[in-house]
Amino acid sequence: MVDRSQASQPTLGLPSRAKAGRWMPSANRPTSVPVAIPVYGPKSQPHLYSPRLPQPWRRHNRQRPLAAGFTLVELLIAVVIIGVLSGVAMPAFLGQQNKAKVNAANVQARGLMSYCLAHFIDNGKMPDSNDDEYKRLAKDPGHSIITWKTERKDSECRVTIEGKNLSRGIFSIYDSGDATKIQATPAKTKR
Repeated sequence: MVDRSQASQPTLGLPSRAKAGRWMPSANRPTSVPVAIPVYGPKSQPHLYSPRLPQPWRRHNRQRPLAAGFTLVELLIAVVIIGVLSGVAMPAFLGQQNKAKVNAANVQARGLMSYCLAHFIDNGKMPDSNDDEYKRLAKDPGHSIITWKTERKDSECRVTIEGKNLSRGIFSIYDSGDATKIQATPAKTKR
C-alpha cells in the first residue's frame, strides 16, 4: 500500500517540471500511483528516491547574464588612453596654430608692401601715415607670439616681424631715386 502524502513528490516517471504541465516526448508519462523506492543513505533510513532525469531543455552550466554597461576599470582605461592621445596631439596642434598666425602676419605684411609699391608707382612717393588704406594694412595683427613693427619714411615702407621662436621677417620697399629696392624675407617658426 502506498502512502498518499508522498504523491506530491516527483518519482521516476515525473520530470522535475511536472508542475508547469510540460511533458517531453522522451519522458515516460507517470503512472496514476507514485511508487516509492527504498534507498538507504548514510542515516540508514528509508526515503523516496527521485533520480535526476536528463533534461535537454535546461542549460547545465547556467550563468548569470552579463549586465549591460562598462565596468569602472574599463572606463578608467578609456580615459587614460584619451589623455595620452591628447597629450601627444596637443603640442602638434599648438605648433600648427603658431605657424598659421605667423603666416597670417606674413600675408598682411606682403599686402602692405604691395599697397606701398602700387602707391609709389601711381604717385611717385610712399603713402602718408594718414592714408586710410595704409593705416588699415599697417595695423598690428594682435597675435601674442609676434611683435609687429611698421616704419614709414618718405622713401621707405618697412615691416618687421619678430618673436620668440621665430626667425626675423623683414618686408621693405626702398626708393633710392634711380631704383626701387624690394626686400621680402618672411618670418618663420623655428623648430
